Amino acid sequence: MKQADLVARRQAELRARVEPHLDAGETLRAALWVARDAGLPMIVKIAPQGLPGMGGSVLSANPQSGLDGPEGSTAADLDRRLPQHPAVAVLALTDARLLLLTVSDALPPEREPAADARPAGFLDHLGRIGRRLFDQGEPVALPLLEPVWRCHRAALHAVGVSGPEGRLALRFTDGSSLAVAAPALLALPFAEAARPDQIA
Repeated sequence: MKQADLVARRQAELRARVEPHLDAGETLRAALWVARDAGLPMIVKIAPQGLPGMGGSVLSANPQSGLDGPEGSTAADLDRRLPQHPAVAVLALTDARLLLLTVSDALPPEREPAADARPAGFLDHLGRIGRRLFDQGEPVALPLLEPVWRCHRAALHAVGVSGPEGRLALRFTDGSSLAVAAPALLALPFAEAARPDQIA
């Protein structure tokens, strides 16, 4: 599977995981994986099966806080709910709100073992290894998400993108701001969707 196809597929899956958390009539404008640390590879942010706890290994980094604002500010409240390195979260932008969703402990329906499922045998494992070696393996389903923070869309003053690795800067109307790591190719459309003239 080509990387562009994988990114498009993962974005469609991500939207499907976010949409159940929207209010009736609310429209999802953009969603992307974010993290505290910019050192995480782009594909890990898009397809989190490579993260610790999802089949990955522990990543070493020096996460820096991108918070600029006093305690009690919108950015400080968001920063307090952003998971610690190396975990990722999802920022979702709707026509009414900005949401932060974290990975749920519950298994998605497609990953729950069937009641009549037989235990995986040696040939099943060998087949999966072969498909991965020849790039024919299906990516692991995205985990379920749960909302942990929200603010009104009107509280979001501006969104900027910087750095080749992708840094998403969220500026709020109370003067506070927070910068998080995000895949650059997805951060740009997110920033575009956040422009005031894009509010329907």
